[in-house]
Amino acid sequence: MSEPKEECGFTIPNTYGNDERDLERAFKVAYEAKPPVSRSGKRITVCPASELPPGQRRIVDDGRGMSIGVFNIGGKYHAIKNVCPHNGAPLCQGSVHATHKPADVHQFKEDLTGRVLRCPWHGWEFDIPSGKGLYDAKSRVATYAVEVDEKGDVVVVL
Repeated sequence: MSEPKEECGFTIPNTYGNDERDLERAFKVAYEAKPPVSRSGKRITVCPASELPPGQRRIVDDGRGMSIGVFNIGGKYHAIKNVCPHNGAPLCQGSVHATHKPADVHQFKEDLTGRVLRCPWHGWEFDIPSGKGLYDAKSRVATYAVEVDEKGDVVVVL
């Protein structure tokens, strides 16, 4: 067993059975998340911004059968595809909370408070702003750009 590493501000002991670098990368992506870029330019009006206060969410349909969750996290809007990559669960119906950074036994270091979405079926966790799965290096859910238009409506830009 190799020595613990210090990365991203916390130590990851090598006792998890996963490649510790995968966990490091997952948290690094979440910490460094950039806003998504519009791909098609299609716009979906969600609701007036006044109807989506911090800590709340709305689930909308793009008109072609794709479901998207829109979340207000601390006054910033984020949109994420409403499908868990594991088994197709309605991801955006899951709970929003914090997660825990890897730590020593019996120690819990809360992180990413209010921005982690837990799948309602099997508990997989995703960082809402980046869509990054927090359990390995490769998992991700699509995210979409969100803006408030001149009328004060929250709009997802696909």
